Amino acid sequence: MFDPTAFENMKVVVEGAVYEHDFYGDITVTNRQDLVNLAHLSRQFIMEMELKAPLSDTAVVGVVSLGANLENLSAELLPNQSPFNEGSTITVALRMARQLEGIQGGQLLTIIEGIWGSDRHIELINCTYRDNKNSPLTYTTECKISFGRLIKEEQMDDLTDMLDTLIESLKKTDGFLKTAT
Repeated sequence: MFDPTAFENMKVVVEGAVYEHDFYGDITVTNRQDLVNLAHLSRQFIMEMELKAPLSDTAVVGVVSLGANLENLSAELLPNQSPFNEGSTITVALRMARQLEGIQGGQLLTIIEGIWGSDRHIELINCTYRDNKNSPLTYTTECKISFGRLIKEEQMDDLTDMLDTLIESLKKTDGFLKTAT
C-alpha cells in the first residue's frame, strides 16, 4: 500500500467541499477534470461551478484549480529532496460571457480585492473570439486569483474556507453584473 501525496489529499478535500455545497443547494457543479500530463509529469484537478439561483442573465462560472508538477511530487516522494517544493499550487477564477473593460473592469477588481485581500495576485483578462468567420464575436472576461506560493498539506483546512470565499465571490460578481449596464 502507498501513502497518497499531498496533492491527492488536497484534491479529496476540495472535491468533497465542492460537492457538499452542491448537495446543500448553493452551487451546481458544471465540470470536473482530473488530469495527468505524462509529458511534464504533472497533475491538475479542476472543478467548475455556477450559482444555483443567479440574479443576473450572465452566467458566472467559478473555477478552482489544484496543480502539482514534477518538483512538487518528487520533493515528497523521493528521499533527500528539498521539502520547500512539497505541496500544490491553487488558483481560483471567475469566468463570464461578458466583456468588462474600463470602469466596469476596475469596479469588479475592487469587489474581488475586497473579498480576497490586496496581497493576492488578481488578474482581469478580456477575450474576444469567433468560432469561424461566419459566426458572431464572443466576449468573455476571466478574473483569476493566485496566491504566489505553494499550499502545504498542513494548510488543508484553508481549502474549505477558500471555497466559501469563491462562492461569496460568485454571489457578489453575479450581483454586480445584474446592476452593471
